[in-house]
Amino acid sequence: MKEFIELFFSSTLGGIFALFVLKNWLTARINNSIKSEYDRQLELYKRELDRKQKIDLVAELLAEWIKHPYGEPIPKDQRTKLNKLSFQASLWLPKELAVELNKTLQHRPDSKSIFDILLFARNQLLGDEYLTADVVTFWKPELEKLGDPALSMPNQKNHSTGPAQNSAQLG
Repeated sequence: MKEFIELFFSSTLGGIFALFVLKNWLTARINNSIKSEYDRQLELYKRELDRKQKIDLVAELLAEWIKHPYGEPIPKDQRTKLNKLSFQASLWLPKELAVELNKTLQHRPDSKSIFDILLFARNQLLGDEYLTADVVTFWKPELEKLGDPALSMPNQKNHSTGPAQNSAQLG
């Protein structure tokens, strides 16, 4: 009987110890799995944010660049902003995109249009090749004098006859 009691207590203690170890192991395993998933999601979020910041940089640089028509003087504060954006683009963007963007900004003969640069940036940074230049809208400088017909006539279906045009109409 004494042996039975000793055996019972030792197996009970061994079982309790095994359950304790198993519980701690499972808890650590679940916690590490959750942490790993959160770390993965955080890394994906950081990459997406980085891509969006680069796309925003390209869009802002091009918008600032076309504020003043080619050949017109650029005020010092505008020139400073353009230099800052251009330098950031040269530092942060992928090589191919930075090269093509700078060719366009420098008015090189082999440069892409601003619409092609936008789509090239979209392709380089998002991997999206499906948007085409004919759907990119450009609000011409005449809007400063004429106003936006799209805002004054909300039921108008075809806005392509007004000052806002897509890139295919400009080319």
